[in-house]
Amino acid sequence: MNFDAVLFDAAETLFTTRGSVGEIYHAIAQRYGSTATPSEIQQSFTRHFPHSGPLNSATEKQWWKDLVFRVFADVGMVDDFDRLFDEVYDLFRDSRGWMLFPETRQSLEDLRRHGLKLGVISNFDSRLYSVLNDLGISSLFDSITICSEVGFAKPQPQIFHAALRALGVAPQRTLFTGDSLVDDFQAGENAGLVTYLLDRSGRYAAIRSVRRIADLRELLSIVGIPPNS
Repeated sequence: MNFDAVLFDAAETLFTTRGSVGEIYHAIAQRYGSTATPSEIQQSFTRHFPHSGPLNSATEKQWWKDLVFRVFADVGMVDDFDRLFDEVYDLFRDSRGWMLFPETRQSLEDLRRHGLKLGVISNFDSRLYSVLNDLGISSLFDSITICSEVGFAKPQPQIFHAALRALGVAPQRTLFTGDSLVDDFQAGENAGLVTYLLDRSGRYAAIRSVRRIADLRELLSIVGIPPNS
């Protein structure tokens, strides 16, 4: 086997939201007087979302509150923003807001059964621990590296280096996958890891220089695990 470990991005790689962010926010916001549509909220969230993530665990909730405030300042402010935000923030700390992709659990179990170390490297905040636990996969990981705890966010190489140190593995013996072309594929490559872009929809099919997988099951053959083994 050419690899000692496999590292994963978290959101939109291992799990995804139960509906779009716009739909989830809208379902709550309409009870606080919002007249914005799910599409308008989604478009505003996409415009305002800074992909770097919070860099300090003490201020990560305020980081999200500032973001959500900008979203509703854009589409129309609600009657009680503080209560709205607390409800939205709490929803995304467990499986009420997230669900696994169909192949996630089995893929992780197969990789682990064949002796590979597994880790997560993410720009998520500390709610990631409760999300992974509630989704039933936290015990499958040897390490979890998040930007608010190490002070660096993807695409910075330092967060990759921290994840490698946590697992005690070399970059060239580590496979990494995530769904972002810049923050995952290009950043992982720059940090020296063997990186595959998780491209479920085929969005990047025309870019021949990018190694791609369509779902996590493809990692098994890449690391050298025979089918049905």
